[in-house]
Amino acid sequence: MKGRFGVGVDVGGTFAKIVAVAPGGKVLETLQIPTEVAWGPRSFVRRTAEAVRALERRLGRRAAALGLGAAGDLDAARGRLRFAPNLRDFEGYPLRDALARALGRPCVVENDANMAAWGAYVVELGRRHPDVLALTMGTGIGGGIVLGGRLHSGATGTAGEFGHMTVVPGGALCSCGARGCLEAYAGRRAVARQARELLAANPRRRSPLRVLARRLDPRDVSEAARFGDPLAREVWRAVGLALGRGIANLVLAFNPDAVVLTGGVSRAGALFMPALEAELRRNPFRAPFSHARVVVGRVENIGAVGAGLLALEPRRPR
Repeated sequence: MKGRFGVGVDVGGTFAKIVAVAPGGKVLETLQIPTEVAWGPRSFVRRTAEAVRALERRLGRRAAALGLGAAGDLDAARGRLRFAPNLRDFEGYPLRDALARALGRPCVVENDANMAAWGAYVVELGRRHPDVLALTMGTGIGGGIVLGGRLHSGATGTAGEFGHMTVVPGGALCSCGARGCLEAYAGRRAVARQARELLAANPRRRSPLRVLARRLDPRDVSEAARFGDPLAREVWRAVGLALGRGIANLVLAFNPDAVVLTGGVSRAGALFMPALEAELRRNPFRAPFSHARVVVGRVENIGAVGAGLLALEPRRPR
């Protein structure tokens, strides 16, 4: 149908990003609404439906379907969150069915990293490479898997928890309760923590980060590194090393065509990619490592874009 489009929703603990997206990945309209977790899932469904109708009025036509991505352990078959630390009040609520009823059209619900992986496969790589992994680098580290051009979720729907691979045995405590996870070395909080640790361990080293020590953000560490601060550059080398170790395991396990890095922390790719690539070059299995491309994604709101695109698939690509 001419003018056909889908709507994608990427639900975070604070805001939900909503996009109208054409089948090829072109974003037609965007808006954002507060998630307001404390108001409960019924309020969220009602406000999301209102936002979708507002997008449709702007475009002068109805969306074909809606896709929603949310962080957490998600049962895609039933369209419900089983466990979601940032969306506790949404756990067990039939999000997919409630949205489908509110809008009167099909709806698919998936883990947000799976949606980002689908967006990376379709838009970043133009469906040219059938085996694609995505790492979403935000407060945490998520992951999504596309194999043979189909989304792979695993036996219980939890495949792709790349952030909780061990990269430093017995290392830093992760938010999940384990130690040494990739998330504990390459997530947003991890970047700030490692900067503070280096500042404390090197009290005589001058760094612009000292004045921000209590409220450091990866953007601060990036800016300091770009201005040549050795301590900030050391932080990003550590991030690249941890990512290199994790991605090396993924390349050996999945033999992908590409690994796409997305999310806010990935914007510092120029700072951490040299250490990441050096770590990958150390692996003796040259065939898979020479083949796999590791790239930083360029598309904004890739999770919402991927959700809208997945909703448009004639059959759920699993």
